Amino acid sequence: MTTKTQNYSLKQRFLNSIIVLFLGMLFYLGITLVFFGSGIGNAYLIKNNSEKASSNLTAQKIRKNQQHKTTYDASKTESVSTVKLIKSQSQKAYSIGQVSIPAVNIHVPLFAGYGKNNQNLSYGVVTCLPNRSMGGNNNYVLAGHYMGSANAAVLDNLHLTKPGDLVYITDLRNIYLYRIKKISVEIKPNQIEVENNVRNKPMITLITCSDFNTSKYGYGANRTVAQGKLVGQASASITNLRIAELIKSKNKAYSAQNKLILTNKKVIHKSCPRAAAQPKFYQNQSFIKISIITFNIIFLIIISWLLIKIW
Repeated sequence: MTTKTQNYSLKQRFLNSIIVLFLGMLFYLGITLVFFGSGIGNAYLIKNNSEKASSNLTAQKIRKNQQHKTTYDASKTESVSTVKLIKSQSQKAYSIGQVSIPAVNIHVPLFAGYGKNNQNLSYGVVTCLPNRSMGGNNNYVLAGHYMGSANAAVLDNLHLTKPGDLVYITDLRNIYLYRIKKISVEIKPNQIEVENNVRNKPMITLITCSDFNTSKYGYGANRTVAQGKLVGQASASITNLRIAELIKSKNKAYSAQNKLILTNKKVIHKSCPRAAAQPKFYQNQSFIKISIITFNIIFLIIISWLLIKIW
């Protein structure tokens, strides 16, 4: 009788353990699906990619990165997805600079074309056309994904820009300053004339999807396009890079707001003509990382406690 009871108890414990592990896995999978389905997860992945591509970047590395093979065939690009972002982590991207629009909290690495494996859009913004140069007498056309408003990752906040906002681009040798002149949110994908050069007009064009309001603009049916003109060039000194928010300051108390930058045209520009956008706490990459680690620890503790209680 005792042996049968012990065997039954052992079987019941084993069964209960399987149930706990199975339900735990379902719960964990559900949370994971919610995390990525909300857009926060994908934004987190692309920000991780961006940080990896931007780490330890130097002017010398940029020169070397410019030699890597790439493609400018937009027809081969794919919509952003979790699978695509994870896959891209094994496909190295070679940054050729940095882009910032402090007024709307845009800070992303820049890449030449879409990449040999069309991976570059999973890392940041890309140049859409060959033989165009930053700061040159041409229309410098850049494009990037819209990742959702949950966690500004690439050009998510482009539709929030206003005429007068400054766009900074650097190759870590020089910083090029563009001032936005106009923003449109209902540009059709086939309206490629926005990419055309305008004679004797050095300018920039930034393009992303107008998916911030799908009920009005549809999903992928319209583009947000911001265009501006070149207003100056400055040396890529550490001070100027920090003012332009092209690199992070090691001093957390440092603020670029209202600091000045001197360009080659002898015009002093404020780093941000209006208050720089402050990311929400849940848009902070460090906060998300800590939250993920904390959740995993708590989850493991709860599962372990339940298993110990069973046995």
